[in-house]
Amino acid sequence: GENPIRANYTGQPIFGPGTQTATQWFDRAAFATPGAFTFGNVGRNSVYGPGMQTLDLALARDFRLTERAKFQFRGEFFNSLNHTNLGTPDRFVNTPQFGTITQSTTPGRQVQLSARLSF
Repeated sequence: GENPIRANYTGQPIFGPGTQTATQWFDRAAFATPGAFTFGNVGRNSVYGPGMQTLDLALARDFRLTERAKFQFRGEFFNSLNHTNLGTPDRFVNTPQFGTITQSTTPGRQVQLSARLSF
């Protein structure tokens, strides 16, 4: 099928009550499919996706073993608050998923541990 690059704006508010959830990021009734092989009238960046929030932490502890040798233990925590960051909403006006978010942009919390011996 044909996926138009831009939709037509119907005049209804883009962000209304009950929008901005993963199942309906914006009001789908604000857009309509343009005619075949025509460009829609919606400008670029008319709809924005969700923001992204992530917090990474690193903790390290050095232990002196001798005068010349040192042991370091390090822990790194990526997305340490385990915040779900939603992807961008589906932009193709002629599909059933239009306006929904079906994936996340970042994985869940990840922990990385390491040890280092310096001499």
